[in-house]
Amino acid sequence: PYAATKAAADMLVLALARTHNVPYIILRPTNNYGIGQYTEKLIPKTCKYLNLKRKIPLHNQGTPVRTWLHAADTASAIIKIIENGVKNEIYNIAGGFEQSNIDTVKKIISVVLGNDQFKIDDYADMSYHRVGQDVRYALDDSKLRALGWTPEKVFDVEIKSIVEYYKNKFIW
Repeated sequence: PYAATKAAADMLVLALARTHNVPYIILRPTNNYGIGQYTEKLIPKTCKYLNLKRKIPLHNQGTPVRTWLHAADTASAIIKIIENGVKNEIYNIAGGFEQSNIDTVKKIISVVLGNDQFKIDDYADMSYHRVGQDVRYALDDSKLRALGWTPEKVFDVEIKSIVEYYKNKFIW
């Protein structure tokens, strides 16, 4: 149902454009990360559970793959589209960095522990199963890159400061 609502929204906008000449730009950003994310999203939720010394609920054995993009890069992509005067187009905003959810969680745990010598089962509960879970989110952002946009943030660099932020300033 989640993915279907996104596709339905696209179709609604395109129908309005075709029927009533409503101008549009459809943006399809991938998973964003950064400071200030809603606390139930994977990165802040993982930090929250680690702070509470609880096991992180990781569904589908952590195998779903997501493309991650820093929120600042998403914002710069939107600005690039606006500055180019684009109308009546659809753009994927991705950045090209993919990894499985379990690898994302392992990186966060490594930052918290200060090393990567741990057993994931000590920190994650992988018994959860999410019905209808997407196996992979992957977007081709070549149309956006043709406008001259490229992401600047690097996940493996940024995750350290994000985890530190949530360790020290987490708002519950």
